[in-house]
Amino acid sequence: MTLYGKDFAEVYNDKWAFWGPKMWAFLSGIVAKKALNAKNWLDLCCGTGSLLKPVCKNGFTATGVDISEHQIKHARNNAPSANFYVEDIRNISFSQKFDVISCMFDSLNYLKNKRDLLKVFNRVKFHLSKTGLFVFDMNTFEGLQDGWCRISTTYESDLTLIVETSFNPKKAIGRCLITGFLGEGKLYRKFQEEHIERGYRAKEIESLLKKAGFSFKKHDGNSFNRPKKRSGRLLYICNKI
Repeated sequence: MTLYGKDFAEVYNDKWAFWGPKMWAFLSGIVAKKALNAKNWLDLCCGTGSLLKPVCKNGFTATGVDISEHQIKHARNNAPSANFYVEDIRNISFSQKFDVISCMFDSLNYLKNKRDLLKVFNRVKFHLSKTGLFVFDMNTFEGLQDGWCRISTTYESDLTLIVETSFNPKKAIGRCLITGFLGEGKLYRKFQEEHIERGYRAKEIESLLKKAGFSFKKHDGNSFNRPKKRSGRLLYICNKI
């Protein structure tokens, strides 16, 4: 089943674009303090460019990577001055270093084994400038366990969206089934996607960061304050050791 296909990319661009400005409001302060001379920014799993839009507006030379060509199509409209590539983040290879590398909105949870997560951390380290920042957030095991066990629905004149989530704690795997109906005149066009995420525990994430050669500070990924015992999302600010 295709992920972030044409129809869901359209819905994603319309309904989840709020995440980029929310992240920028926090990250811009972090970058200003910890990477004062940063000039270029690489956003992995950039989606429809909601984070890169303010990044570009604030003078950074921006690059976005996403595996979905449909997401990238929207991103080019949202952040026209950025460079975009359709690529698997496990295989990125650029000839330049970046001052800031980000990967937001639990994108790394789509990597379902630690080997692939470590591979991405290693690719990021290779592409990060000496004093650069690597920032990312992830859903935790606890977050998926607590939050991915429900059904939510959205009803609008031209859209019905049903999101069904479940979590298997033995395998640490969460499943999110998204079913949508987009209005086309008097009819509706159905689309469906199943998204699978692994819930990582903090100690697993941090062990891999250390193995890749990063030091880090972590925040609660929703409030941006100090992490809680069962923070559903963690946000990491990382530097090369």
